[in-house]
Amino acid sequence: MRITTQMLNASMRKAGLPINNVSLLNYVNNSSQSNSLLSALNKKGITLQDKSFEKLKGQAEKLQQATEKMASEETFEEARTSGDLQPVLSNVQEMVKNYNNTIKSMKNSSSPLNQYYCQMLKEAAADDKDNLKGIGITRGEDGTLKLDEDKLKAADLGKLEEILGVKGTFSSKVSFLAERIADNARANASSASNQYNALGNNYFASASRYNFWG
Repeated sequence: MRITTQMLNASMRKAGLPINNVSLLNYVNNSSQSNSLLSALNKKGITLQDKSFEKLKGQAEKLQQATEKMASEETFEEARTSGDLQPVLSNVQEMVKNYNNTIKSMKNSSSPLNQYYCQMLKEAAADDKDNLKGIGITRGEDGTLKLDEDKLKAADLGKLEEILGVKGTFSSKVSFLAERIADNARANASSASNQYNALGNNYFASASRYNFWG
């Protein structure tokens, strides 16, 4: 099924994500490079691409699982009942780890759609940076997250739920994006060998030099 800008915007609006003025279609169309290194890849190179997509898929799926768990009322209800915060803290650590792994994998991706999703992940963290900082999660210049475990452990359960749970928006936004990143990686992994046209150029031309924000 062909994904249009309108379809993507509708899904993002439903998830509470900001809608950018930049058209996804324009972003993809303007991201090609005249001398794509991917055009020179042989079968071995395609296999490496395939493995890269598989790795990204796994990381995004783990990120989705962690954020879905964070946004679950049951997660915090169990902690209130047992008085044990460690499962919640461990899940925060897992979420941050997989967020960073996903960002790093997409950072140099040749897929414009991955670059788009990467930017949206960074924006989700930027939008909540003050709240996240209050529980020990800060955002670096490269978009990855750094966790102060002492500050995290000092945060009370109510504060964690307010920011990362169903009462907040961060986990739901990241979960929404992680699902789509995994879907895109899965599609690319299953059809990597068919993504080259008759001229030998990759369907997804590199977006690394395109200034997305104009």
